[in-house]
Amino acid sequence: MYTDEIVIVDKKIEELIKDKTQYNFNNLKEKVEEILANIEMFMLEGELDSKAVDLYLKRVITKRNEIQKEQEKSKLDESPQTKYALIEAICQKCEFQTQEELIKKIEELEKKTNFELNEINKRS
Repeated sequence: MYTDEIVIVDKKIEELIKDKTQYNFNNLKEKVEEILANIEMFMLEGELDSKAVDLYLKRVITKRNEIQKEQEKSKLDESPQTKYALIEAICQKCEFQTQEELIKKIEELEKKTNFELNEINKRS
């Protein structure tokens, strides 16, 4: 039955997406071809349907890229550079009469997490 085969293919594709190994384009394509090989519904005149391979390959690459971007974003969000960029953005929105007020505000903001700083920045 085709639905059983699709479930198996989808499970293997999800495993490939979650695989932490770095593959180049050709290796990913080979992995997708291995998953689809010998499944009748993906065969066209005895050959693996290239459109099916391309479709699943696009899905794998897109999902893997999304995961990688999310991981990079989470690393960046916790960096000191992000923290001080947020502090700077918050301070630029405020008006300070003296330099002491500015320094006091910076010291106050340095104690906060990046998440809290981001929320403050959104409100101000």
